[in-house]
Amino acid sequence: MPSDPIRQELLLLMKRAVFLNIAAYLISIIAVGVTLRFAAGLLLGTAVLFCTLLLLRLSVLHMEDDAKRYGTTSQRRYLLFYALRLLVFAAAFAAALLFRTRISPVAVVVPMLYPRLIYTIGSLLSGTGKHSRIKKR
Repeated sequence: MPSDPIRQELLLLMKRAVFLNIAAYLISIIAVGVTLRFAAGLLLGTAVLFCTLLLLRLSVLHMEDDAKRYGTTSQRRYLLFYALRLLVFAAAFAAALLFRTRISPVAVVVPMLYPRLIYTIGSLLSGTGKHSRIKKR
């Protein structure tokens, strides 16, 4: 059975998300002090990130299957999965707002930025970014 590159990428993102959660919490200690609200928000945000990434994986697999089967992908299916990912995030953020005495809504949003941060830093460190080609010339 061939390995699933999307699954491997998700596992790598989630491992790095743990370290970013620790860093974000340490920074929050400096900014707002030691609170469990921020930690709870980071945990909820990371769970939402994981759910949305799994939905993205399903979306990609379904579109790949459609492309093999019909020669084209379904925009309707893509929009459905996109709306579902937004709905998951909106539900978590609404829950954080309702329970803001126990969960920090700001901390729920922070893990949603992790993929961009991880890929940007990875690109800069590996030298594969757009700006790295300019420096090599």
